Amino acid sequence: MKLIDVLIFTLAIGFTLIGIHQTMIVGIAYSYWIFMISISLLLLYRLRKKKQTETSKNLQNPSNPS
Repeated sequence: MKLIDVLIFTLAIGFTLIGIHQTMIVGIAYSYWIFMISISLLLLYRLRKKKQTETSKNLQNPSNPS
């Protein structure tokens, strides 16, 4: 796992914790955007992870184009 992936995942977890805290303090309506940032970072992390596995799979078996 690359450093950027670790940072993205850590930021996603951090924003989730901040969102939970803000939800308890001011409510979900005011902390919704924090959860959306967290979900976006998690989706970015999964996309990068999937792309890395596909790349490594293609490097191991270059004769199969699929």
